[in-house]
Amino acid sequence: RSSSFDRSLGAMEALSHIVNPWQVPLPLWCAAVVAKELALQGMDGVVSFVSRYIEPLPSRKGPKPIQHRPMDHKDFLYLAMNAVIETVFVGHLLHYVWFSPKIEHSLGSLGFLNGAISLYLVVVFNDMLYAPMHRLLHTPMLYKWIHKHHHRVMYPHRGNVDARNEHPVEQIMAMGLWYSAVQLATTCVGMHAIVIPLHILIMTICACFNHTGCDLSFNCFGIGFSVRAHEMHHRKPNKNFGQLCMWFDKLMGTYTPYLLDAK
Repeated sequence: RSSSFDRSLGAMEALSHIVNPWQVPLPLWCAAVVAKELALQGMDGVVSFVSRYIEPLPSRKGPKPIQHRPMDHKDFLYLAMNAVIETVFVGHLLHYVWFSPKIEHSLGSLGFLNGAISLYLVVVFNDMLYAPMHRLLHTPMLYKWIHKHHHRVMYPHRGNVDARNEHPVEQIMAMGLWYSAVQLATTCVGMHAIVIPLHILIMTICACFNHTGCDLSFNCFGIGFSVRAHEMHHRKPNKNFGQLCMWFDKLMGTYTPYLLDAK
């Protein structure tokens, strides 16, 4: 009985460290969830404000308004679950930044390689891992039970709400690949602590824009971001699996350019 109790206690401690890597008191952990949500809503508000000054996508200019699906109880449940998953993930990322001997912290140690190049590689590696995983989620069984929920919206418009409105299993998979991308970039060129918050900021802003109706596009050292590409994925779900760039879709043969009438 004692051995069984010890195993149960060990499993609970392991779970505690997974959910709460900093081992902070529960009220503080809950406050972190709330603070993260407030920060996201604030950022989404900025994206929504900026979107007013960007030309809308061609699909949003037609004489007939697009009929948007209203939110239901499953949407709110998944968003609440994902709010917790995101907080756990950010906690692990920040814990890694703070304690890993591989991460540089001093201002003097910030260089071109462990700063700009490392950030660039995290963006690229994240899409390199995410695009094939995303494509896998479109296989019939996984699509039915996991990814179909996100595709109930054909024309995203709610910013971060539509971006995060996905099955929690998918959220965990994506966060795991994100963490792996950070590890890969660190192994290749090293990493300064500033890279992680910058990458979180880039991913959050681009995910918000990807789920609006504004026609935003830009090219940053070969990474061509376009909201059009992600709208095409929602309209033609077997195409454009990448998040920020379409490099890996072109390699997989799944890239399609923007079409106004895509049946």
